[in-house]
Amino acid sequence: MAIVKGILVNDGGAPARIMNFEANEAIEAGQPVSLLHAASADCKVQLGDSDDTTTVFMGVALVDAAAGDMCSVITGRGVVCHIKLGADVNGAIPLMLDSTPGQLVAFSDGASPVNTAPCAVTVEDGGTGLVKCMIL
Repeated sequence: MAIVKGILVNDGGAPARIMNFEANEAIEAGQPVSLLHAASADCKVQLGDSDDTTTVFMGVALVDAAAGDMCSVITGRGVVCHIKLGADVNGAIPLMLDSTPGQLVAFSDGASPVNTAPCAVTVEDGGTGLVKCMIL
């Protein structure tokens, strides 16, 4: 059974959607995820990765999940939650998927606008690890 961690910070001001998907790989709460089209015609969640040009950011894992387990995913514009970052950033910095799967980094204008578009913004100063962010 999945245990919900203190990832969701949202105070009810923005409508958070929490949806369940099968995990394609091991995922930790707070990691950004994307959808993967599986061979069975189903969609599964996987760690968000800027190098994967077939997927885009779709939300943040609410729970830890092993491959094949159900993973609850938080999504919605304006939702505030703790998201895993790959580098120390200040507040009010737009974020994008990193080339290291399962984390976000400060936005920089890249060659692939699909999977490196800003997907969140920091709402506090933070280092690597879980930082309070708003999903865009």
